[in-house]
Amino acid sequence: MATTHSNRKNEHLSLATKFWRDQENPVIGPGFDAVRWVPGPLKNSAVADVQTTTQILGADFTWPFYIEAMTGGSSASTKVNADLATVAQKTGLAMAVGSQSVALKDSSQVESYRVVRQNHPEGFLIANLGADHPIQNVQAAIDMIDANAIELHVNLGQELAMAEGDRRFYWIDNLATVIAKSSVPVIIKEVGFGMGPDLLKQLSALKPAAINVGGANGTNFAQIEQRRDRQNENPLDLSPFGLSTVESLLAGQKAAINSPLIATGGIQTINDVVTALILGAKTTSSAGHFLQVLMTESPSALQKEITNWQQALPELMTLLGAKTVADLSQVPRLYRADLQNFSDQL
Repeated sequence: MATTHSNRKNEHLSLATKFWRDQENPVIGPGFDAVRWVPGPLKNSAVADVQTTTQILGADFTWPFYIEAMTGGSSASTKVNADLATVAQKTGLAMAVGSQSVALKDSSQVESYRVVRQNHPEGFLIANLGADHPIQNVQAAIDMIDANAIELHVNLGQELAMAEGDRRFYWIDNLATVIAKSSVPVIIKEVGFGMGPDLLKQLSALKPAAINVGGANGTNFAQIEQRRDRQNENPLDLSPFGLSTVESLLAGQKAAINSPLIATGGIQTINDVVTALILGAKTTSSAGHFLQVLMTESPSALQKEITNWQQALPELMTLLGAKTVADLSQVPRLYRADLQNFSDQL
């Protein structure tokens, strides 16, 4: 019999797919279309000369994007994770799993995560827990999938929007402890509300392996939690809260931090990936878009989508005169007026 926690995971999966399919995700701030690429001078170049690798988390990634955390912890999510891992294996992508807290409480749900390592035995896998979990839980989540890294999510907005969510947030000291003691690199990740300069500076001071800005305009967990809550007649209005992914990346530039940035939140095309890399992300990830393709079409359709991205990336990099992913940060760009205004106000 499914537990309350497992049922919540199923509701997350169903609602996330619905909101992406029906294009109901709220829009907060300027998105990727607010950044235009400026043609540069001609360079001696060839598509075959382009290097799409990026170095982060102590590893070389063949592609500067991966399958971001989505699900786990229920019977329905076992098949989803199995399909995602199979696609990741066939396309050579890294992959993160959804929060593993349910499996730490209910061992019957471990298989819904472990299937990812079974289907992607040589892949780079990222475990996932909330920022409040002690080092013992963190190590258990790592061991569960033989993870190469772990992301700890700071999801204050989601918790406050969730009827059964936490109301106490004493995270900073615990994050510092986990980063110091973890057996694998630690990513600190937002889940859809983005990050401003002060938060980025605060988190960077903890010396994580990377920070995932988790910007708005992708999957919105406040929206999901409030749709789940059928009894609350006066939900929190979080519509004005948060920064988009492009705003968060500009905030990273203003903060001038040393921690590598990962961009997720509303990435739906390879052009979005390129724009995020231009704005300083070391790598990028996509969850909701990939989930929507998988759930409304098929695993083969998702594999085709990813291979299309992989074919287009070196061509776009050649167009922009970038032989390496790092070169993209030097590409000239123009900001739409609302994004430039945001940048000026930071």
